[in-house]
Amino acid sequence: MNRARLCGVLAALACAPVLAAPDTGAAAQASAARAEGRLAGRAVPDIPLTLADGRRVQLSELWRDKPLLVTFYYRRCAGVCMPFLEWVRDAVRTVGGLGSDYRVLALTFDDAETVADLRAQAAALGLLEASDWSFAVAGKDEVARVAGALDYWYRLDPATRQYDHNSLLVGIDRGRVVRALLGTPSGSQRFRELVWELRGSFVSVYRVPGRTLLRCLSFDPLSGKARLDWGLLLLVLPAFAAVALALATFAGAARRT
Repeated sequence: MNRARLCGVLAALACAPVLAAPDTGAAAQASAARAEGRLAGRAVPDIPLTLADGRRVQLSELWRDKPLLVTFYYRRCAGVCMPFLEWVRDAVRTVGGLGSDYRVLALTFDDAETVADLRAQAAALGLLEASDWSFAVAGKDEVARVAGALDYWYRLDPATRQYDHNSLLVGIDRGRVVRALLGTPSGSQRFRELVWELRGSFVSVYRVPGRTLLRCLSFDPLSGKARLDWGLLLLVLPAFAAVALALATFAGAARRT
């Protein structure tokens, strides 16, 4: 293989995800990334809700004048529900924009929960008096409609009486999904990117869950700008290598002449 072709191969690898040895963690991350992408643009059904203060409202009332972040939980959960709600709460506090750029809705999928349960969950998170944070319950069929539209799954384990379920946060604008975060994101970077999109800013590139070690562009969620990444250097390497090889070839031919 000549030098130019070798450089071309290296450049092709520069901006592609680098795959580690297959394992369940990497497979789960790749699956989550595909699922997030499929949700973009999905229409969300409008259903009646009962809020923690006893009011009955339509879901569309919460997204009518500003985007809405929606996540699911149930109060008796002994697993991921509380940590995920705490992550959303902390990310909202870190990133800001609550009330001005978006609202947040935590919707329980356990239709047996009462207004008192909703208030207890809000109090446990220190959000009982937080404006633009809502905790809600709805009928079994209504929640199933929303969950189905968002590919969100939950099922009751008869042995433990606990629900198996995944974790999901979706940004909704005018009844359609803008972006989704599936799983348990670490830190607030991906949340910042979601908020940028809810604000109407175009996020040209961002890192999806996975093990992408080399990339040409990266998005800075603090400034909202995309910048060149060092992987781009390998993209232009073939051009420089080809020019250098051509110059060396002609120089050698000239010396022989």
